Amino acid sequence: MSHMTETELLAGVRDGRQEVFAQIFHMHWESLFREAYYRLKSHDEAQDMLQEIFTDFWQRRSSLTISSSIAAYLHGALKHHIIRHFSRSRLHQTVVDHLLLHMQSFEDSILDVIAASEIQKTLEDAIALFPENMQQIFALRTQDFTIAEIAEALNISPQTVKNNNTQALKRLKQVLSERHPEISSSVYTLLLLFIKS
Repeated sequence: MSHMTETELLAGVRDGRQEVFAQIFHMHWESLFREAYYRLKSHDEAQDMLQEIFTDFWQRRSSLTISSSIAAYLHGALKHHIIRHFSRSRLHQTVVDHLLLHMQSFEDSILDVIAASEIQKTLEDAIALFPENMQQIFALRTQDFTIAEIAEALNISPQTVKNNNTQALKRLKQVLSERHPEISSSVYTLLLLFIKS
């Protein structure tokens, strides 16, 4: 059974052969777990997400349509689950934490600790005012998802993703320039360094 082709593996799963499903699980679990853990930063959440993906794979076995490879299908399912996860939970905090993480390495040269906490509050307030779709897109961009991945997962056009991301950056720049004119260009430059619009 260890030398089965992709076609044979899929046929075996569709026939309900649990040993074939177990083989697919063992072939792909490690790479999927690494990717999930890299994105989620939580061992338990990564394991839970993989359990959902493989459970769904087994439950939908008779109607599965895989046009590329099993690995590509499973990695695509993982990306969709991760995007939905970030869309549903910790939206504001994920964005703010990510922004601050990148700012901290530059903090000594452009900000003191008091200014950093003021800027954190400014960013939190500004992001909270974004429309929900813009918050989702901006949060996912800060998590290094590509424009194409976000567009596919949210079922919107890549141009809509770009427009929302650009608009989010413009809004943040405007708020920073109004509330922190002395440092806004430095902070905005940092935003552009890791969120490519």
